[in-house]
Amino acid sequence: MMQPRMDTPCRELYSRIVAGIENGGRLSRRVLGYIETSLFSPDPDSLAAFLADDDDCERDSLLDLIFFPDHDLQIDIEPLLESRIFSREDEETLDRLLVNQTVTAPIHMPDGRLLIHITVPDFIKSQFVRRLNLSWQLDLSIKGAIDKGVPKGRQTLVKVRLRNANVRFSPTGQALLCRFFERMPGDDRDYLPGLDLVLTFSKSNAETEDLYEIFAEHKRFLFRSLQQAKRFEAMLARSNMETMMAQGFRATHASKSDLLQRMLLLDGICYRLFGRTEIICSPLEEPLRHVPDIKDAVFP
Repeated sequence: MMQPRMDTPCRELYSRIVAGIENGGRLSRRVLGYIETSLFSPDPDSLAAFLADDDDCERDSLLDLIFFPDHDLQIDIEPLLESRIFSREDEETLDRLLVNQTVTAPIHMPDGRLLIHITVPDFIKSQFVRRLNLSWQLDLSIKGAIDKGVPKGRQTLVKVRLRNANVRFSPTGQALLCRFFERMPGDDRDYLPGLDLVLTFSKSNAETEDLYEIFAEHKRFLFRSLQQAKRFEAMLARSNMETMMAQGFRATHASKSDLLQRMLLLDGICYRLFGRTEIICSPLEEPLRHVPDIKDAVFP
């Protein structure tokens, strides 16, 4: 079978992807937790036998978790992806080449111990390529903001995060990201969590000229969630979970500490991007007493 013609960047990309798959068979602590929770106790002998069974569909699900493009590979290939526009056709070409090539990879425990060598299934190789989002292109306005506002040592990491989001940003999303890259100091400890937060907003299809209001509305949502979490906790102290669920009450989606942490992060981002943040006063625990006339009021 004749191999498709590829230019130098495409050949280089193919070589790095093959190497990424060949070196990608490492069981992380997270994957071991999944195995223990969903499958069996992950001792090395049981794992090796399980991974050697080509006919077990649960093995395929596990391999899909194991062979996921890692951060180092993404950082390595990002400059190459910037050097040339890779098309959908390029992705399909790379996929076909991988399917036609036998790729053997070792599987290691987190501590580096070798478990087994396996032949990587075709669908795993194809999924690996799809997850790299090779044909995704960065909007020129956002690229300009990154080049101008993000420290050189952090630019590739930022671009990988955007590629992983795999979104064609709306004008509002572009404006949000550009403001973040222009105004957020690159050495701020909340830079990457802040970028993840802004990316969440940027994925929305909502169109608005008031960028600050996007953040303000989200803080109101977090505040309402925090009040619900406090009420749920107070009710739980007087009752039990089974009774509350029978009455239709449900636990909140996040803990109080998590909600407070997200509100603090949002405040910091708002101050950096807009010079202000939404101030929300907690409701009074007791109702105000009615005082009909100021002369009747009693002061301590």
